[in-house]
Amino acid sequence: MSVIEPSKSQYVQIAELLQRRIDDGTYPPGSVLPSEPDLANELNVSRVTVNKAVTLLRASGAVKVRRGAGTFVRSLPKIPRDAVARFAARGQGTGAGQVEITKLNLQSRTAYLHIGEVTAPPEVDRLLQLNGRPALVRSRVLFANEEPTQLADSYYPWALVKNSNLTEPDVGKGGSYGRLADLGHGPVRFTEDINVRMPTDDERRRLEIEPTLPVFEITHVAYAEGDQPVSVTIHVMPGHLWTLRYGWNDMAGEGAQG
Repeated sequence: MSVIEPSKSQYVQIAELLQRRIDDGTYPPGSVLPSEPDLANELNVSRVTVNKAVTLLRASGAVKVRRGAGTFVRSLPKIPRDAVARFAARGQGTGAGQVEITKLNLQSRTAYLHIGEVTAPPEVDRLLQLNGRPALVRSRVLFANEEPTQLADSYYPWALVKNSNLTEPDVGKGGSYGRLADLGHGPVRFTEDINVRMPTDDERRRLEIEPTLPVFEITHVAYAEGDQPVSVTIHVMPGHLWTLRYGWNDMAGEGAQG
């Protein structure tokens, strides 16, 4: 270990050292960190100091504690979410999320928490223009290699989809938008609003993240012809695990100078 810098806290320097070891593969993805006593002996510091350093790594999402098993290096790579490409490629599988994960050679799985008729939350009611009418919700947790990667609650006007297989877990190739197209209401336009916030207790438990880790909340709205809103999906995604990517053309025309 480098000589301790007096101007910087010991535990911060140890956290930086451990992060460098993670980055250079000394502690590879999915591996167990050395125990706190072993690290304290190696680095000639107190166990309390090591514990504070590991707490910093937990807060950043670099490691995860599994009770009774130890502290593990994050096993998943950073996942890119390309807002344009993911929906263009959704026909390659059962939905954009599944395609996104399999492109990284990871095993995708979806666990459904609830599928059924509900009263939509106020903001969803407004976006779908339901005016209090019921919605279908498809609430799920998405996994990569059995690690939770996001929560996604999708809402549809109940009157539009109640007799479709959107009420079943497996909607087939092309996902829910493919089934909306079968109903004559295929999406042609999308909007997304993104906020960063801290997770709720339920979100933290389902995503298996520390309470200090912020999440992206993405409100994705799909519109059919005539600007008819047909779907609202609320994605909740651990911020340390995802990179959000957006691309667009210069609407000012060719040759415009910024």
